[in-house]
Amino acid sequence: SFLLFVFNKIKTVQTIVNIRRFATPLIIGAGIISAMTGLLMFFTTEQPFLSAHEIVGLGFAVAIVLHIYTNWRPFKKYFSQRSVIIIAVAWLIGVGLVARTAIFSQGEPEELIMEKMEQTSITRMAPIVDMDVDTLVKRLGNDGYTVNNPEMSIEQLAEEHGADTDDILLSVFRETIND
Repeated sequence: SFLLFVFNKIKTVQTIVNIRRFATPLIIGAGIISAMTGLLMFFTTEQPFLSAHEIVGLGFAVAIVLHIYTNWRPFKKYFSQRSVIIIAVAWLIGVGLVARTAIFSQGEPEELIMEKMEQTSITRMAPIVDMDVDTLVKRLGNDGYTVNNPEMSIEQLAEEHGADTDDILLSVFRETIND
């Protein structure tokens, strides 16, 4: 199996390099960075630390696997205790529920609405902004987005003009005095 292959490769590397010497400091360092970036992401509205958090998280996972591998006997002994087994099972259930929620989540309502709006044609968008199709096509043209076919979606119009869909939607929804 794949895990057996990975463990055999780790064992080969372990004979060349003492993994124990590196695994624990890697876990500590990755844990500190992961905790810091996670807290920063939680308490700020912007997420500039997301990439760092994800990359460090992957490194953290690798370091944990190496740590468990090099300390297999103590782990086996530790996890044979009844109280530890109960805590481990509770954690696994919790992680499973969180993962299930993340995997089967339909997304944020705002994201779903934006996605649907981006896929809406100019023809269908016009009544939403209380305009006839020709007026909306003219507005978009005045803003630099020539509409060749009003049946095209906002997404297609953005792609055709190399523009961001948000900019086109702002053009569609903006209030004007004289269009």
